This record gives sequence, C-alpha cells and structure tokens, in this order.
Amino acid sequence: MFQAKTYIKLLFFFFFLLAMISVGYVYDFSKKYPLPITNRISLDAKLMFIKNKINPDEIDTLIVGSSIGLNNVLGSVLEEASSKVKHAINLSVYEATTLEVEQLLKLADAFPNLKRIIYSTQYSDFPHAKKYQDFHPKLYRKYMRNELSLSKAFKVYFNACNNLLFCYERAKSWEEKHMKDDQFTYLGFDHTGSVPLEIYRKEKVKGGRWSAPHPGIMHGESFAAVHRMSKQAAQKGIKFYLAHQHYREPLVKKYPKVEGALNYFDRKIEKIFQETHGVLIALQRVHLSDDYHADRSHLNRKGATIISKEIAKVIERTESKE
Repeated sequence: MFQAKTYIKLLFFFFFLLAMISVGYVYDFSKKYPLPITNRISLDAKLMFIKNKINPDEIDTLIVGSSIGLNNVLGSVLEEASSKVKHAINLSVYEATTLEVEQLLKLADAFPNLKRIIYSTQYSDFPHAKKYQDFHPKLYRKYMRNELSLSKAFKVYFNACNNLLFCYERAKSWEEKHMKDDQFTYLGFDHTGSVPLEIYRKEKVKGGRWSAPHPGIMHGESFAAVHRMSKQAAQKGIKFYLAHQHYREPLVKKYPKVEGALNYFDRKIEKIFQETHGVLIALQRVHLSDDYHADRSHLNRKGATIISKEIAKVIERTESKE
C-alpha cells in the first residue's frame, strides 16, 4: 500500500512538472514567436504585432490585402506623405483572396477611430471564392486589444500550443524563413505592420513569378465582396480606397490578355464604386521599371515607396474636398 501511494504521488508530481515545463515553454515561445492562433502564420504574426506594439485606439488607416498589400503599401510612407494619415496599420495576409479580405475586415471594429480602408490588390487575387473555414473575429479583436479575460487568455495559449512539436518547428524555422528581407516569406514589419522587400530581379527572382503572366480569371463573388466591403465602409462613414497595384510593364506590353485583364478589372470596380462611393486608385498609370519590382506584381522597397506616395496623393485630393 505504501509503495502504491508513493508511486501515485511520484506520477502526479511528474505530470505536474511536465505541465509546468510546457506552460513555461509556451510563455517563452509567445514572447519571441507568433502563437499559432489561426491557420495563417502571417496573420498570427500580425495579431501578435498589434497586441504588443500598437494602440488600436490611435489607428485611423487600415491597409488590407494579400501579400500585394503587405509588401506594396508601406504604412510608414503613408504617414509621412499624407497629412490625413496619422496612424496606419497593415493587416494584409499572405495569399488572401477577396472574400478572405472581407473576413479580415471583421477585425476593423478593433480600431474604433478608423477613417479609411485601403484594399491593395491585383486581378490575380480575384480568381475564386475561397474563404477561411476557421475564423473567429471576436476572439482575434479581443486578443489584439489585450481584452481577453485570464481564463480566455489561458485557453487561447493552451489551444495554440497543445502541439508543442508544431510550435518547436515554427520557432526553429522562424529566423531562416521569415526574418530575411530578400525572401518573399519575410515578416519583418515596419512600425505599421507593412513588410518592405529588398528583392531585386537581377539578384534573386527567377522563373515564372517574374516572366509568366497570371491568367485573367476573375470570379463574380470576388467583385460582389468588394461591393459589400465598400458599401459597409460607407455606411460607417469610413472612406474605402481600392489600390489596383502595378503590374510589370514588359508583361503588359507583351501579353494583350494582361492589359485586357487590368482594364476589365478597373471597369468592374468603377461600376461598383459609382454606387458605393469608393475610390479606385489605378496604379498602372505610374511608370515603374523592373528595378522597382520584386516580381510581376510585388514591389520591392523602392517601388512600394513610390506607390505609397501615389496613394497618399489620392487620399489628400479626395479628403481635402470633403
């Protein structure tokens, strides 16, 4: 009987010790790396960044999109170039479709003093109607704003790293995969959450993402999502801008289908905005040589700086009239 009691005590002590080590690891992990709260590492990183670095009550400008938003619009440049933009946050997420951007905008209520939304996109973001299947905007808003109760916070942390091996693998690959500014997977945010790339064609970019054009496939549900997003923004008194990003000019000249897709996209958006009062910023009109492109539709820091200044000019002209 004595041996059995001792064994049980030792077993419980072992489980307790293991639990404490796990809690300590998760806590330490959460200070250095983004917790896997969602199924997108770039969104995990952004939620952590806002939670730790941003005062949501100060934000007046929200940038959304796929990596074409993350890399091509620099919130730091907008703040410098526009008298209207005081505090910007870039909430763009890798590979976000238009319907997924619509879901991301459910997080906009975390920023009570929002005045404008900039959706940075390209026709290549519009080919299908894919949505996030496991998306919890209320939880994410509270997490970003540090408003989770102690029990809810514990639950979030426990659920995020209940697979310690997954967290370990993320930590092990983080520096190599996401902290190098000459890789498309870079997640080194500026103070607004944008990600400027130091990628230049002659050094890094090879193959299809430089020389092969996107197919001109655009789904009707994607345009319907733009209609809903811009309409809802207008109803809240928030200005909605769509920045149709620059595409490599040699591809536009070489492939008529690319120019056709760009023009078709602009016509569809203009028709939507006639009703919802959004503002289209057609950036193909800006001449950018290949020196400013990271690939066919992503810009490097030099290109993103120019384009961000162009967006700032449109904001100035538009909002100075109001």
